[in-house]
Amino acid sequence: MKPHLHCVEGGVGKHLQFTSLFKKIIEKYKMKLAINSAYPEIFTNCTEVADSKYRCDEPLFSNNYNYFSKYDKIFFHDPYKSNFLKGGTSVVKNWADLYEIEVDDIRPCFEINTKREKILLPYIQKINNFVLLQFTGGQAALTNTYDYNNHGRNYKYGQELIDNLREQFPSFLFFVFGHSNEKEEFIGETKFNDENGFPLFQTREDVMILSKYCKFFITIDSALHHMGSNQHFNKKGIVLWGTTEPERYGYKENINLQSEYPNCVEIPVKQIMDEINKI
Repeated sequence: MKPHLHCVEGGVGKHLQFTSLFKKIIEKYKMKLAINSAYPEIFTNCTEVADSKYRCDEPLFSNNYNYFSKYDKIFFHDPYKSNFLKGGTSVVKNWADLYEIEVDDIRPCFEINTKREKILLPYIQKINNFVLLQFTGGQAALTNTYDYNNHGRNYKYGQELIDNLREQFPSFLFFVFGHSNEKEEFIGETKFNDENGFPLFQTREDVMILSKYCKFFITIDSALHHMGSNQHFNKKGIVLWGTTEPERYGYKENINLQSEYPNCVEIPVKQIMDEINKI
């Protein structure tokens, strides 16, 4: 029997959310997943995935027919092209409806690169207590229409928050995750090098590993939000919401703070600091 092919679009966070469906999809179809997506490396270490390839979905090129013909069914169940657009439901729950399955825990369920984890673990053990932070993100690749302000997602009080965190947790380190083209350098954020002076914990894959060991995380609704919420890690964080909503994209296990301003993440630092004691 030929395998099925599952096509995934969207950003890193959406790809991570797709992992919450893996178990139920396998139970339904009795086979591992083959995935076609923009971020195939996210699924490479997942034991439920047999094959993960970079997106190949242009039907006009004849050489693609050979690729697609090797699969029995090709699923393109995208919640962003469904009734999810009407609002009122979780993106994961809607995704599950498209597959006609039920998912009990909507948090991501990805696996990390264990070989890379073994390399990083001695450094992580030296660091001990640390917090993961993300203040910018939620967009696709850099384009001519790239919105550097991105008020609906970006949190503009990152420096003030780090200052308060350093005062309350003087023995902690603070790693700020974000694309180099959009994040500023913060006073007090941690830069960590290996014994040869090469920077560590700069890549998405390394931060996915750090999410397993962090004390907690504070993030906007972007990639780190979904990394830290992995079912396997059992971590808890504070998520800062602006134009998006926790009921649609978030998880009840976190502390979700919704901005009262509909088009920006306008959340006082004091409010965030008051919530940290609840983690």
